[in-house]
This record gives sequence, C-alpha cells and structure tokens, in this order.
Amino acid sequence: MTHVLDDAIDGGLRGAHESLSLRSPSGAAVRYRPEIAPFASVGLEPSADAWAALRALVPDGTVALFPFPGFRTPPGGRVGGVGLAQLTDDEVDLEALPPAGRSRALSRDDVPEMLRLTAATKPGPFEVDTIEFGGYRGIFDGDELVAMAGRRMNPPGWTEISAVCTDPRYRGRGYARELVLDVLRGIRADGARGFLHVAHGNPARAVYESLGFVARRDFEVAVVRPAEPAEPDGSRPV
Repeated sequence: MTHVLDDAIDGGLRGAHESLSLRSPSGAAVRYRPEIAPFASVGLEPSADAWAALRALVPDGTVALFPFPGFRTPPGGRVGGVGLAQLTDDEVDLEALPPAGRSRALSRDDVPEMLRLTAATKPGPFEVDTIEFGGYRGIFDGDELVAMAGRRMNPPGWTEISAVCTDPRYRGRGYARELVLDVLRGIRADGARGFLHVAHGNPARAVYESLGFVARRDFEVAVVRPAEPAEPDGSRPV
C-alpha cells in the first residue's frame, strides 16, 4: 500500500494546489507552473502515455519528480537527482516550544529579498512566484532578510515545510529552528500535519530531529528531461 506522502507532488497538484498547476488533457501528467516550482508528477507507475503527456507540458527543459522504487524514466530522460529523507512531525510538541517572536509573515513585497537570500543559500528551487505557496516567515536585520522558511507541497492532510535557509553570517543563532516551528504552528492551525525533506548528509537533519521530526522514508528526487532526445543533427525524432 502507498501513503499520500509517497507522491506528495501529485497529491497537492490534484488537490489544494490545482490553481497553481498545469495538467495534460488526459490528466495523466500534472506539473506546477514553471514560475512557481519545477515539480511534476506522472504517478507512481507511469505509462508511455503519461510520459507523452508530460512531454507536452514540458516541451523543453527539465522537471523534478519523486520516483518510487522501480521507477524508470525514458531512455536519456534522467539528467540528475539527489537523495532525500522525508521527515514527519510525529513527535513535535509545540506547547513545549514557545514562539520566540522574532519572525514575521512575508508578502509579495518581500520577494526581492527572498530571491536574494535563496540565491545565496540554495535551499532548493525558488522562483519568482514560489511565494504563492504561502505561509512564509522571515527574520530581518534592519531591511535585510537573513533567514526564512515557508510552505510548499500540500497533499491531503499534510503541508511541507520548505525553503528553510539562513544567511551564513547569521548561522548559529537558532533562526532555522525558530522558523520551522513558526511555520508548523500555522500548518497545525490550518488542521494539517507538517513534513519536510532534507538532503542526505545535510547537518540540518539533526536540528529537525531534535525538534521531534521523525524519518519516514528515503526518496530520490529525479531531474528529468521528458522531451524526446534530439537526433545528431539537432532535430527531434518524429
């Protein structure tokens, strides 16, 4: 049996994030609008028709998928990937961890600072309209955004905490810990559970586990170019 978090991308795009999505006519493939996020889904056991549908949504460029064990891409389709651990908020006790009060909600007016910070810290994909996911909070030093976190994937009953990042000059002050908890408070207030992803080897995992996040399973995020590979002369096969 599968869990809704096994394909969190699909669960959000076909539910709460439908307004942020592009979908093939058949419904076999779905993706976020590229100005929001690079994630797409063709289901856990994609057919040839699903890949064809994704190619129509991504005629050039790449998207990121969450493969399931045994998942296979078309020949030449996979161009990269990274291993992730998925953690859920099973043991996070927010009542025992009172808010520090240093963060505030971020708005579209803050996007230039958010783009600057994510470009410098590279917490994962962050585009000009990624703020549409909502729930972003940040800590400032004067007018400069120095740490932030927010929401991303939104499968039924769950909301992902994402874009957790701190300017290197401000690390060691507990900002990431504080922001993750502040974002989770908003998620819980909306009646959902929180989860997050952390790259294998990232020391931030110890911080999340110290808060009560529990490892659920490992993933590989696959970066895929779904377009048909070009022929040697640069043309596409027909």
